[in-house]
Amino acid sequence: MGKENKFNIPETKLPATNLKFSFEFYDTNCNKYCLSQWSEEETAMALKRLKEICEKTFQELQRDRVTYRLHEIDWTQCREEGFPKGRITEIPNFQFSLLGINQQKARVFGGYADNTFFIVWFDLNHEIWPSFKKNT
Repeated sequence: MGKENKFNIPETKLPATNLKFSFEFYDTNCNKYCLSQWSEEETAMALKRLKEICEKTFQELQRDRVTYRLHEIDWTQCREEGFPKGRITEIPNFQFSLLGINQQKARVFGGYADNTFFIVWFDLNHEIWPSFKKNT
């Protein structure tokens, strides 16, 4: 038996490939969590971080989950009730941090399936799922 899968992602026999991002479910109706609300510098850094993450496999991101603060979303602990209606609600929902942006507070929220992270929201100020323990 291999390592236990920490998340509810079905194991695959396919070779590990780099993570891809999709904006298929990007919420254009919610300015609050839109990348366009960020400063030019924050946006440039976010795109740089997403490019770096695309060089990793999901397994590598999962292995480094403490660094990237990658975890499934527990909507009961969030200020939002969940993503807008649609297929994104049918796949596991995750969040991860964008290192080096807004004192490590910036997060990306979306769903993961078929080696693709479907981006829904960009949370600059860690508002969706605040960490009360660290005041972030």
